[in-house]
Amino acid sequence: MGGKSAEHDISLITGGEVVKNLDSKKYRALSIVISKDGKLFKFNDKNYPLSQLSAIQCQLFFIAMHGSSGEDGRIQGFLDFLGVAYTGSGVLASALGMDKLYSRKLFTQAGLTVPKTVAVKKGKTIPKLNFDFPVFVKPNNQGSSVGVFKVKNKKELVSALKKSHKYSDQALVEESVDGVEVTSSILGKEKPVALPLVEIVPKTQFFNYKAKYNERFCEEIVPARISKILTKKAKAAAILAYQTIGCQGFGRVDMIIKNNKVYVLEVNTIPGLTAVSLLPKAAKATGISYRQLLNEIISFAHPIV
Repeated sequence: MGGKSAEHDISLITGGEVVKNLDSKKYRALSIVISKDGKLFKFNDKNYPLSQLSAIQCQLFFIAMHGSSGEDGRIQGFLDFLGVAYTGSGVLASALGMDKLYSRKLFTQAGLTVPKTVAVKKGKTIPKLNFDFPVFVKPNNQGSSVGVFKVKNKKELVSALKKSHKYSDQALVEESVDGVEVTSSILGKEKPVALPLVEIVPKTQFFNYKAKYNERFCEEIVPARISKILTKKAKAAAILAYQTIGCQGFGRVDMIIKNNKVYVLEVNTIPGLTAVSLLPKAAKATGISYRQLLNEIISFAHPIV
Protein backbone atom coordinates (compact mmCIF):
# COMPACT_ATOMS: atom_id res chain seq x y z
CA MET A 1 0.00 0.00 0.00
CA GLY A 2 1.00 3.67 -0.28
CA GLY A 3 3.43 4.42 -3.08
CA LYS A 4 4.56 7.33 -5.23
CA SER A 5 1.14 8.65 -6.19
CA ALA A 6 -1.33 11.46 -5.56
CA GLU A 7 -3.53 8.67 -4.15
CA HIS A 8 -0.99 7.58 -1.51
CA ASP A 9 -3.29 8.29 1.44
CA ILE A 10 -6.34 6.59 -0.10
CA SER A 11 -4.14 3.58 -0.83
CA LEU A 12 -3.29 3.36 2.87
CA ILE A 13 -7.00 3.25 3.71
CA THR A 14 -7.63 0.56 1.09
CA GLY A 15 -4.67 -1.48 2.34
CA GLY A 16 -5.75 -1.11 5.96
CA GLU A 17 -9.25 -2.36 5.13
CA VAL A 18 -7.82 -5.37 3.28
CA VAL A 19 -5.54 -6.33 6.17
CA LYS A 20 -8.36 -5.89 8.68
CA ASN A 21 -10.87 -7.98 6.74
CA LEU A 22 -8.78 -10.86 5.43
CA ASP A 23 -9.79 -14.22 6.88
CA SER A 24 -7.23 -14.80 9.64
CA LYS A 25 -7.94 -18.54 9.51
CA LYS A 26 -6.75 -18.67 5.90
CA TYR A 27 -4.13 -15.93 5.67
CA ARG A 28 -1.36 -14.30 7.67
CA ALA A 29 -1.38 -10.71 6.44
CA LEU A 30 1.67 -8.45 6.70
CA SER A 31 1.55 -4.74 5.85
CA ILE A 32 4.10 -3.28 3.44
CA VAL A 33 3.88 0.52 3.15
CA ILE A 34 5.81 2.06 0.25
CA SER A 35 6.98 5.63 0.86
CA LYS A 36 5.68 8.68 -1.02
CA ASP A 37 8.97 9.00 -2.90
CA GLY A 38 8.83 5.32 -3.88
CA LYS A 39 12.33 4.60 -2.58
CA LEU A 40 11.59 2.88 0.72
CA PHE A 41 9.10 0.45 2.21
CA LYS A 42 8.10 0.09 5.83
CA PHE A 43 7.79 -3.44 7.20
CA ASN A 44 7.54 -4.46 10.87
CA ASP A 45 8.13 -0.81 11.87
CA LYS A 46 11.45 -0.61 10.01
CA ASN A 47 12.32 1.11 6.72
CA TYR A 48 14.15 -0.68 3.92
CA PRO A 49 15.20 0.20 0.34
CA LEU A 50 12.57 -0.92 -2.16
CA SER A 51 15.17 -3.14 -3.82
CA GLN A 52 15.07 -5.37 -0.72
CA LEU A 53 11.40 -6.23 -1.24
CA SER A 54 12.54 -9.53 -2.72
CA ALA A 55 13.79 -10.55 0.74
CA ILE A 56 10.24 -10.76 2.07
CA GLN A 57 9.12 -14.36 1.74
CA CYS A 58 5.41 -14.60 1.01
CA GLN A 59 3.10 -16.51 -1.30
CA LEU A 60 1.15 -13.55 -2.58
CA PHE A 61 1.32 -9.77 -2.75
CA PHE A 62 -2.10 -8.12 -2.50
CA ILE A 63 -1.64 -4.86 -4.43
CA ALA A 64 -3.59 -2.03 -2.82
CA MET A 65 -1.69 0.81 -4.53
CA HIS A 66 -3.78 3.26 -6.55
CA GLY A 67 -2.58 5.62 -9.25
CA SER A 68 0.90 5.89 -10.73
CA SER A 69 3.52 3.33 -9.67
CA GLY A 70 0.84 0.99 -8.33
CA GLU A 71 -1.87 0.86 -10.97
CA ASP A 72 0.16 1.57 -14.10
CA GLY A 73 2.08 -1.70 -14.40
CA ARG A 74 5.28 -0.68 -12.63
CA ILE A 75 4.84 -2.65 -9.40
CA GLN A 76 3.39 -5.54 -11.43
CA GLY A 77 6.52 -5.65 -13.59
CA PHE A 78 8.72 -5.56 -10.51
CA LEU A 79 6.84 -8.46 -8.94
CA ASP A 80 6.94 -10.38 -12.23
CA PHE A 81 10.71 -9.93 -12.19
CA LEU A 82 10.81 -11.30 -8.64
CA GLY A 83 8.69 -14.26 -9.74
CA VAL A 84 5.97 -13.87 -7.10
CA ALA A 85 2.18 -13.96 -7.37
CA TYR A 86 0.07 -10.83 -7.01
CA THR A 87 -3.57 -9.77 -7.26
CA GLY A 88 -5.18 -7.99 -10.17
CA SER A 89 -4.15 -7.43 -13.76
CA GLY A 90 -0.70 -7.85 -15.26
CA VAL A 91 1.70 -5.24 -16.65
CA LEU A 92 0.09 -4.54 -20.03
CA ALA A 93 -3.53 -4.29 -18.86
CA SER A 94 -2.49 -2.10 -15.93
CA ALA A 95 -0.52 0.27 -18.17
CA LEU A 96 -3.33 0.51 -20.72
CA GLY A 97 -5.97 1.03 -18.05
CA MET A 98 -3.99 3.94 -16.61
CA ASP A 99 -3.50 5.58 -20.02
CA LYS A 100 -6.94 6.98 -20.87
CA LEU A 101 -6.02 8.09 -24.39
CA TYR A 102 -4.65 4.73 -25.57
CA SER A 103 -7.32 2.68 -23.84
CA ARG A 104 -10.02 4.77 -25.53
CA LYS A 105 -8.44 4.13 -28.91
CA LEU A 106 -8.67 0.40 -28.19
CA PHE A 107 -12.26 0.74 -26.95
CA THR A 108 -13.22 2.49 -30.19
CA GLN A 109 -11.60 -0.26 -32.27
CA ALA A 110 -13.59 -2.82 -30.24
CA GLY A 111 -16.84 -1.05 -31.19
CA LEU A 112 -17.42 0.79 -27.92
CA THR A 113 -18.49 4.43 -27.69
CA VAL A 114 -16.27 6.95 -25.87
CA PRO A 115 -16.61 10.72 -25.37
CA LYS A 116 -14.96 12.97 -27.94
CA THR A 117 -11.47 13.70 -26.65
CA VAL A 118 -8.54 15.94 -27.54
CA ALA A 119 -5.09 15.37 -26.05
CA VAL A 120 -2.96 18.39 -25.07
CA LYS A 121 0.73 17.93 -24.26
CA LYS A 122 2.36 20.16 -21.68
CA GLY A 123 3.64 23.38 -23.24
CA LYS A 124 1.79 22.84 -26.53
CA THR A 125 -0.90 24.99 -28.12
CA ILE A 126 -4.49 23.94 -27.45
CA PRO A 127 -5.90 22.48 -30.69
CA LYS A 128 -9.33 23.45 -32.00
CA LEU A 129 -12.11 21.53 -30.26
CA ASN A 130 -14.80 19.78 -32.31
CA PHE A 131 -17.27 19.93 -29.41
CA ASP A 132 -18.77 22.68 -27.27
CA PHE A 133 -18.28 23.87 -23.72
CA PRO A 134 -18.63 22.84 -20.95
CA VAL A 135 -15.79 20.33 -21.15
CA PHE A 136 -13.81 18.20 -18.73
CA VAL A 137 -10.05 18.49 -18.32
CA LYS A 138 -8.24 15.53 -16.78
CA PRO A 139 -4.69 14.12 -16.58
CA ASN A 140 -4.17 11.28 -19.03
CA ASN A 141 -2.75 8.90 -16.44
CA GLN A 142 -4.25 9.53 -13.01
CA GLY A 143 -7.18 8.05 -11.13
CA SER A 144 -9.72 8.97 -8.44
CA SER A 145 -10.66 12.22 -10.22
CA VAL A 146 -7.28 13.71 -9.28
CA GLY A 147 -6.61 16.87 -11.29
CA VAL A 148 -10.03 16.78 -13.00
CA PHE A 149 -11.90 20.00 -13.74
CA LYS A 150 -15.16 20.97 -15.44
CA VAL A 151 -14.77 24.25 -17.33
CA LYS A 152 -17.21 26.58 -19.08
CA ASN A 153 -15.00 28.64 -21.41
CA LYS A 154 -11.58 29.06 -23.05
CA LYS A 155 -10.13 31.10 -20.17
CA GLU A 156 -11.05 28.42 -17.62
CA LEU A 157 -9.73 25.77 -20.02
CA VAL A 158 -6.25 27.33 -20.09
CA SER A 159 -6.17 27.49 -16.28
CA ALA A 160 -7.45 23.91 -15.86
CA LEU A 161 -4.89 22.52 -18.30
CA LYS A 162 -2.10 24.19 -16.35
CA LYS A 163 -3.33 22.54 -13.14
CA SER A 164 -3.92 19.17 -14.79
CA HIS A 165 -0.42 19.17 -16.30
CA LYS A 166 0.99 19.14 -12.78
CA TYR A 167 -0.12 15.50 -12.60
CA SER A 168 0.65 14.40 -16.16
CA ASP A 169 2.62 15.67 -19.17
CA GLN A 170 -0.47 15.01 -21.25
CA ALA A 171 -3.98 16.17 -20.37
CA LEU A 172 -7.27 15.34 -22.02
CA VAL A 173 -10.01 17.77 -22.98
CA GLU A 174 -13.21 15.74 -23.09
CA GLU A 175 -16.73 16.55 -24.15
CA SER A 176 -19.24 16.69 -21.32
CA VAL A 177 -21.75 13.87 -21.77
CA ASP A 178 -24.79 14.83 -19.72
CA GLY A 179 -26.41 11.53 -18.75
CA VAL A 180 -26.72 8.90 -16.03
CA GLU A 181 -23.33 8.03 -14.54
CA VAL A 182 -22.91 4.35 -13.67
CA THR A 183 -20.04 2.09 -12.76
CA SER A 184 -19.69 -1.65 -13.27
CA SER A 185 -17.50 -3.72 -10.97
CA ILE A 186 -16.16 -6.88 -12.56
CA LEU A 187 -14.70 -10.11 -11.17
CA GLY A 188 -13.00 -12.90 -13.10
CA LYS A 189 -10.45 -13.87 -15.72
CA GLU A 190 -11.50 -15.92 -18.76
CA LYS A 191 -15.22 -15.50 -18.01
CA PRO A 192 -15.57 -12.18 -16.13
CA VAL A 193 -18.85 -11.36 -14.42
CA ALA A 194 -20.34 -7.88 -13.95
CA LEU A 195 -21.77 -7.15 -10.51
CA PRO A 196 -24.91 -4.97 -10.08
CA LEU A 197 -24.45 -1.51 -11.60
CA VAL A 198 -24.02 1.40 -9.22
CA GLU A 199 -25.62 4.72 -10.18
CA ILE A 200 -23.62 7.74 -9.08
CA VAL A 201 -25.45 10.97 -8.20
CA PRO A 202 -22.86 13.53 -7.04
CA LYS A 203 -23.97 16.49 -4.96
CA THR A 204 -20.89 18.37 -6.14
CA GLN A 205 -20.44 19.69 -9.70
CA PHE A 206 -19.34 16.23 -10.80
CA PHE A 207 -18.02 12.97 -9.30
CA ASN A 208 -14.80 14.52 -8.06
CA TYR A 209 -12.29 13.39 -5.44
CA LYS A 210 -14.39 14.83 -2.59
CA ALA A 211 -17.56 13.05 -3.77
CA LYS A 212 -15.76 9.77 -4.35
CA TYR A 213 -14.51 9.40 -0.79
CA ASN A 214 -17.12 11.25 1.28
CA GLU A 215 -20.68 9.92 1.24
CA ARG A 216 -22.01 13.36 2.24
CA PHE A 217 -21.15 14.63 -1.24
CA CYS A 218 -22.53 11.77 -3.33
CA GLU A 219 -25.47 9.37 -3.49
CA GLU A 220 -24.69 5.89 -4.77
CA ILE A 221 -27.69 3.77 -5.75
CA VAL A 222 -27.50 -0.02 -6.20
CA PRO A 223 -28.83 -1.25 -8.53
CA ALA A 224 -28.80 1.68 -10.95
CA ARG A 225 -32.22 3.11 -11.83
CA ILE A 226 -32.15 2.19 -15.50
CA SER A 227 -34.09 -0.31 -17.60
CA LYS A 228 -33.19 -3.99 -17.78
CA ILE A 229 -32.24 -3.53 -21.42
CA LEU A 230 -29.86 -0.65 -20.64
CA THR A 231 -28.48 -2.55 -17.65
CA LYS A 232 -27.66 -5.51 -19.87
CA LYS A 233 -26.16 -3.21 -22.49
CA ALA A 234 -23.98 -1.38 -19.94
CA LYS A 235 -22.74 -4.60 -18.35
CA ALA A 236 -21.83 -5.99 -21.77
CA ALA A 237 -19.94 -2.79 -22.62
CA ALA A 238 -18.08 -2.95 -19.30
CA ILE A 239 -17.03 -6.57 -19.79
CA LEU A 240 -15.88 -5.83 -23.36
CA ALA A 241 -13.81 -2.85 -22.16
CA TYR A 242 -12.33 -5.02 -19.38
CA GLN A 243 -11.41 -7.76 -21.83
CA THR A 244 -10.18 -5.37 -24.54
CA ILE A 245 -7.23 -4.21 -22.46
CA GLY A 246 -6.67 -7.68 -20.98
CA CYS A 247 -7.78 -7.22 -17.37
CA GLN A 248 -8.00 -10.09 -14.96
CA GLY A 249 -9.06 -10.67 -11.38
CA PHE A 250 -11.06 -7.56 -10.66
CA GLY A 251 -11.69 -4.06 -11.94
CA ARG A 252 -14.26 -1.32 -12.34
CA VAL A 253 -15.51 0.34 -15.52
CA ASP A 254 -16.93 3.88 -15.37
CA MET A 255 -19.60 4.82 -17.91
CA ILE A 256 -22.24 7.42 -18.76
CA ILE A 257 -25.57 6.55 -20.37
CA LYS A 258 -27.23 9.15 -22.58
CA ASN A 259 -30.04 8.65 -25.11
CA ASN A 260 -29.79 4.85 -24.69
CA LYS A 261 -26.11 4.97 -25.65
CA VAL A 262 -23.34 3.76 -23.32
CA TYR A 263 -20.19 5.90 -23.21
CA VAL A 264 -17.16 4.16 -21.68
CA LEU A 265 -14.91 6.52 -19.73
CA GLU A 266 -12.18 4.33 -18.27
CA VAL A 267 -11.23 1.04 -16.64
CA ASN A 268 -9.87 1.09 -13.08
CA THR A 269 -7.62 -1.93 -12.66
CA ILE A 270 -7.22 -1.44 -8.88
CA PRO A 271 -10.48 0.14 -7.73
CA GLY A 272 -10.81 1.39 -4.17
CA LEU A 273 -11.56 -1.05 -1.39
CA THR A 274 -12.32 1.45 1.36
CA ALA A 275 -15.49 1.29 3.45
CA VAL A 276 -17.24 3.71 1.05
CA SER A 277 -15.83 2.34 -2.22
CA LEU A 278 -18.04 1.24 -5.12
CA LEU A 279 -16.74 -2.31 -5.62
CA PRO A 280 -17.56 -3.52 -2.07
CA LYS A 281 -21.01 -1.90 -2.36
CA ALA A 282 -21.72 -3.69 -5.64
CA ALA A 283 -20.51 -6.99 -4.16
CA LYS A 284 -22.68 -6.53 -1.07
CA ALA A 285 -25.73 -5.96 -3.28
CA THR A 286 -25.28 -9.42 -4.76
CA GLY A 287 -24.69 -11.11 -1.39
CA ILE A 288 -20.89 -11.12 -1.39
CA SER A 289 -19.39 -9.93 1.90
CA TYR A 290 -16.18 -7.90 2.02
CA ARG A 291 -14.26 -10.95 3.26
CA GLN A 292 -15.69 -13.12 0.48
CA LEU A 293 -14.79 -10.42 -2.05
CA LEU A 294 -11.17 -10.50 -0.91
CA ASN A 295 -11.17 -14.30 -1.23
CA GLU A 296 -12.48 -13.95 -4.81
CA ILE A 297 -9.80 -11.43 -5.72
CA ILE A 298 -7.08 -13.67 -4.29
CA SER A 299 -8.45 -16.71 -6.15
CA PHE A 300 -7.83 -14.87 -9.44
CA ALA A 301 -4.28 -13.88 -8.51
CA HIS A 302 -1.66 -13.49 -11.23
CA PRO A 303 -0.34 -16.07 -11.77
CA ILE A 304 -2.80 -18.56 -10.23
CA VAL A 305 -1.73 -19.55 -6.72
